[in-house]
Amino acid sequence: MDALTLTEIKYGSIVFDLVLRNGLQLTPVDIEELFDVKPDTPQATDVLKVKSVAGLQLLEINSSYGAHGLVVFQSMEIHPSSLD
Repeated sequence: MDALTLTEIKYGSIVFDLVLRNGLQLTPVDIEELFDVKPDTPQATDVLKVKSVAGLQLLEINSSYGAHGLVVFQSMEIHPSSLD
């Protein structure tokens, strides 16, 4: 994992959707949320440039109630859960 931010974590949070984006789809607003850098600064531009071309992916967690956030990562694996 490269970066993670989660906010408004509450008991009973309801996830509305998960959006997977590639690094080229990162936005200045994402950089602000992930790294606490104002989107109109040279630092934000530099971070955005580096993260965009690094082959990273972004998972955006949107909720109806409670937790939402962003996760920047290189790769992921999805495993089926067992009912045991």
